[in-house]
Amino acid sequence: MDEMTYILKSSWLNENRLFKQILQCRSDILIAPLLSFAIALSTSFAIAQIPDPIITDFYAQDVWFGSDIPTVFGNITSLNSDFGRNNKHPLLPLLVFPVVLVFSKFFHLDSLAAVKLLTVIISIAWVLALYTLFRVMHCRPLDAFLFSLLGGVSAAAVFWLVVPESFALGSLTILLGFIFVVLSQYHPFSAFWYVALNVLTVSITITNGMVGFFATIINHRWLKSLQICFISLALATGLWVLQRLVFINSGFPFQLRTFIGEKKFMSAPDSSRILAVISSFFYQTMVMPATQFLNSPLRPDWVKLDVNTLDPGSGGWWGTIAVLSWTGLLVLGFWGFCTTKQHQKLRVVLGVTLGVQLLMHSIYGVEETFIYSLHFIPLLLLLAAFSLFTRFRPLSLGLVLILLVSAGLNNRMQFNSITTALWNYGTPQQQVAAQMKRRPSDPWPRSAGHVVLSLPASSLDDKAFYEPGGSFSPAPGSFGVSIWVMDQQGKIKATSDSISLDQIKQQFNLSSDQKLPGISSQTAYYQASWSAIEPGSWQLDLRAAAKLDTRPLVVIRSVGPAGGAIRSLDWKEQQLVINDRWMVKGIPETARVTLGSETDNRWMQEQPQGSHWADQNGWGYARIAFPQGDHWKLGIKDTQTQLDPGTGFPVIPSSVDLNLPDTQFVDSFKAQIAHLTMGLVGARTHPTDPISYPLPRFRDGAYQMVALARAGQLELAQQLSTYFAETDFLNSTVAEADIPAVGIWALTEVARSLNQPEYDRWLWPHVQRKAELIEQMLSSNRPGYPVLSAAQFPFAENPDFLQVDLTAGKMDNQPGAISLDPSASAISYRALMDAATLADRLNQSNTAQRWRAEAEKVQTAWQQSNITASAVPRNGLWPSWVAAINPEIMSKTLQQSWEASRDSTGAFHTPPPSLHRAIAEAHQRLFLNQTDHVWATLKWFWNHQASPGLFTWGEHLQEVGELPMPESFSNWHHMRGWVNPFHLTPHYWTAAEMMLLQLDMLAYVKPSAHTLVIGAGIPPEWLDQPLQVKGLFAGGQLVNWNWDGRAMKVQIQGQKMDIELGPAFSVHTPIKVERLPEKELVS
Repeated sequence: MDEMTYILKSSWLNENRLFKQILQCRSDILIAPLLSFAIALSTSFAIAQIPDPIITDFYAQDVWFGSDIPTVFGNITSLNSDFGRNNKHPLLPLLVFPVVLVFSKFFHLDSLAAVKLLTVIISIAWVLALYTLFRVMHCRPLDAFLFSLLGGVSAAAVFWLVVPESFALGSLTILLGFIFVVLSQYHPFSAFWYVALNVLTVSITITNGMVGFFATIINHRWLKSLQICFISLALATGLWVLQRLVFINSGFPFQLRTFIGEKKFMSAPDSSRILAVISSFFYQTMVMPATQFLNSPLRPDWVKLDVNTLDPGSGGWWGTIAVLSWTGLLVLGFWGFCTTKQHQKLRVVLGVTLGVQLLMHSIYGVEETFIYSLHFIPLLLLLAAFSLFTRFRPLSLGLVLILLVSAGLNNRMQFNSITTALWNYGTPQQQVAAQMKRRPSDPWPRSAGHVVLSLPASSLDDKAFYEPGGSFSPAPGSFGVSIWVMDQQGKIKATSDSISLDQIKQQFNLSSDQKLPGISSQTAYYQASWSAIEPGSWQLDLRAAAKLDTRPLVVIRSVGPAGGAIRSLDWKEQQLVINDRWMVKGIPETARVTLGSETDNRWMQEQPQGSHWADQNGWGYARIAFPQGDHWKLGIKDTQTQLDPGTGFPVIPSSVDLNLPDTQFVDSFKAQIAHLTMGLVGARTHPTDPISYPLPRFRDGAYQMVALARAGQLELAQQLSTYFAETDFLNSTVAEADIPAVGIWALTEVARSLNQPEYDRWLWPHVQRKAELIEQMLSSNRPGYPVLSAAQFPFAENPDFLQVDLTAGKMDNQPGAISLDPSASAISYRALMDAATLADRLNQSNTAQRWRAEAEKVQTAWQQSNITASAVPRNGLWPSWVAAINPEIMSKTLQQSWEASRDSTGAFHTPPPSLHRAIAEAHQRLFLNQTDHVWATLKWFWNHQASPGLFTWGEHLQEVGELPMPESFSNWHHMRGWVNPFHLTPHYWTAAEMMLLQLDMLAYVKPSAHTLVIGAGIPPEWLDQPLQVKGLFAGGQLVNWNWDGRAMKVQIQGQKMDIELGPAFSVHTPIKVERLPEKELVS
């Protein structure tokens, strides 16, 4: 006898009750981990096969057989979710949300990963509960193990245990309920346990409460049963009230309205529907039929999964075998259910529950039956398990073994077929994200630093998109062009999307024969330049770097800066035709052109050449390899572009001409003009590229319009004026208090630069109306509608997003200030002063006097108030000048901000949360003659560009306190590009602030002193060489100035004013002033 046998047979061990029980359950102890591992592995792999949008994207709702997976995902991960469906799932958020939160925090997981982990854990609990149910029924361990495995391979488990829906937990409560019913046959339980059972079964799905109710009825008299049920309902309601405190829009479940509301999910019964429900109930629950993909009228980017439940074996031979085996097992189970003398209470509860479930789903219809299949697969397995208590047990186990193979293979094949196909659906952007997940080692767009290339004010369809390194899309939703660098073995060494930003040199190009800038990009491997030939036509100039053992090639793919599906490619007569629309010309005869699909595993390798390729999934590509030469030019032409011979190109170059020693300063200035003009769509500004944010945003656009006017783009600024004149409060989708004042400031800046009486007369009623709105806000103690009712809201193309709850006025009784928003008071001072100046020009002297008096009251109130912390650094001097009477406050506050945010070199400790506000703060410092601080800010920005050399920066658009836009608001969902960007770029308010700062560094006007300040931002080291600035507008005056190293010559067109030089100049510097006649006005 070995030592282990001796130990097991020792008298001490046999006398110990605990170890006796362990020995008796040793089979269960071995089986439980095996089942857990099997179901966990299967669930984990299955979850990974499902595209993430099926789980997370509300617009994929109903795709997974009509279920509400995205809504449930929101309910268990976010307090801001819509909990309206919880009137049918009473306590789901209360029970699950805390678990997901703990997983997220403890394991450092994002919401999706935490939910997937919870899904795996629930699947383990489900299969262990199923095994426990069979064991407490006194099924043998092997029998329970096989039936539990059968539950795990059933269609219900394969399709519903793997998604974060309520069904798995609901099924788990049913299993626990039946375990309780079995145990109640052998052991009496107190009322406490029945109350707990009723609350548990009703908590996840309200109709599952029938299990707890039937378990109570079968074990108690009617009066006692009613008492238990009443207490259970009261306790569940109390828990719901607790849930409502956290999840504030949870629907109340225990009311008649809950069941009345279910009428919309019910269908009129007829024979075919009832047969379909019965087939789905008994067969689709175990064996998945073949699935068809239908167009979804509600989800255009997705499909509807359609199943013919009347043909349960349509999945193939394995499905047919499974249907026959399952039929035999159910028949044997029903025979055992009717003939056995065991488990009387269990049989009653099971029979009644099965009948009610079948009746209920006959009313709901076949569409709802499979969704809830996980609720009644335990019932059907329990019914089948009664075959184990008959003499046909061996036959029953044989059928189970056949089912484990046939149903397991059939259901897994159907699941794989469906999930594989779903990766090709969703929005184009989701399709890219899905392919990136499936092919992580393939090259993908960088989705960073892109810029718009287009004619000013062109339509969105005519705008091209460029990303660092030379990647390019000629139009939104077209395709992507990228440059790959191949080594001598034909392997990818780098791509235009993978080269590090610090290894790329870029710049705008504007030759004499170009009317909009091109972009050149230089890397260690190649130099690439993109330029416009005519509307709809672009040219790539590609040069290989000398003396390298690498060669560049051009790859045309569906993904790119603003790509779209490529469904057809044709290569003929040295031209490549894409989607029967785009044409690539100039391909050398020696070039090797390869066509194919990215879904081919060998697509990145050299393939045999072909002349035609087509596939509706849209993953086509074309590789253009150049065996000879080192310089190539390719043209891309849109054959659907309609050219209007009478329409010329708008001119982008500014009237401002800078001859300065710092090339970065000049390049930055020119780049801002290019970005601002190319970002316009018609007469509309946008806060960033118009695909990301399709609506104008007033405040951002006002700064853009002023910047364009100051840079001499007066025609464009005048075209933009209408929107800003006719809009009073609306800033994108939210009405805000400072918008009327911002509008006056921006429009009067344009008016001063234009100096056109007819424009002043057109503008006057709009300025008058806005100024009166400001006066009402200053005098009213009633915020919101009283003032708003007088405002104008034109161009509200998206009324669903419009919010006008609270806009303007006073939140307290602070005299003379718009205390709802401190910045509104500051900019309102500037607006009233500017409105008064316009009134003077139009001989409205009384009105001008009244507005100046109101402005002085605002300035006094602003100075006396405590609203300095947030508003002073941003707009105390620029652009409002409200703090001009006490600049010491500005200087002190700015110094505190500097010490808190900067290091010894003047660089930011961490990137500022708002880049445009950081530049605005530097603008304040310019007016305080803190030139060193201004240059420290400029250099930091130039060293932290989103697209190196193109002087662009990105920001998150949501302002503090602003309600976030839904992700679907962005039209990038319709593109194969710009996937999960870190921020949005170009940010045009930042571009406008940068240009306005640079302009004022060269010349600005002090409004109070009516003094022109020349060179306030000029550093002393520039004064050793000649400097020249032409065509700059300051205070509405055209200004040219020239520094010859000894004296300053200033030319002014407009009103006479005093001249002051910046702090870098000596106080003894000679100044010569020359007035320009009106005919020399630069426009």
